[in-house]
Amino acid sequence: LFNQPLQDDEYKSVVISGLAVLGMREDDGWLDAEDYTPKYSAVIKLARLMVVQEAYERRREAIEQYESRGLSTKRAQEKASSHYVLTRGLVHAFMTIAHDRKDPTPMQWLYRSRSYRFKIRYTTTAEGKIQWIGGDILYPHMRFSMTKFRSMVHGLVGEAREELFGKLMMVKMSADQEVDMKQVPPIHWDKMVDQPSETKVGWSFLVNERNQ
Repeated sequence: LFNQPLQDDEYKSVVISGLAVLGMREDDGWLDAEDYTPKYSAVIKLARLMVVQEAYERRREAIEQYESRGLSTKRAQEKASSHYVLTRGLVHAFMTIAHDRKDPTPMQWLYRSRSYRFKIRYTTTAEGKIQWIGGDILYPHMRFSMTKFRSMVHGLVGEAREELFGKLMMVKMSADQEVDMKQVPPIHWDKMVDQPSETKVGWSFLVNERNQ
């Protein structure tokens, strides 16, 4: 499918026609560049993986053929083309931009179309998705108030304190998750210093003599 030359009509290619179908939304509209470009990248990545798999299979088959002719396994492996040579041949055949007067392949169409969509994606301002209604926030399919948002943050802070003090440092906490700071060593954050230009392996601000 990826080695099919594109001549008069690129949509005769099953790959390109299939990608056109993937660009349709459920409401019969078209996906925008921001949502559609990753599909091109996924197809290109899978094509590269299939090329490596094909090279592996060809080398394995070549080794089996040489062994069937009476060669030892070691000699068959030496005589068969390497994975690098096989992969390079497949890549030059249909994974790169057309050259040597060859017709373009679906991969060239994918590369060019993805580059064009990248240009759109990274030069177009994204549509707004957040809406305020009084004290409530609407984000595509969610609606919540700032009070709920703050309570979520407070909950995360509380869970982090419990993990740090209760489970890591084994410090007793009150019912309100308060900690008696006499139980933990003091850390003078305002007096901490670092040396950003230090490149020694294993260096950190903890070994800085000014923090001792």
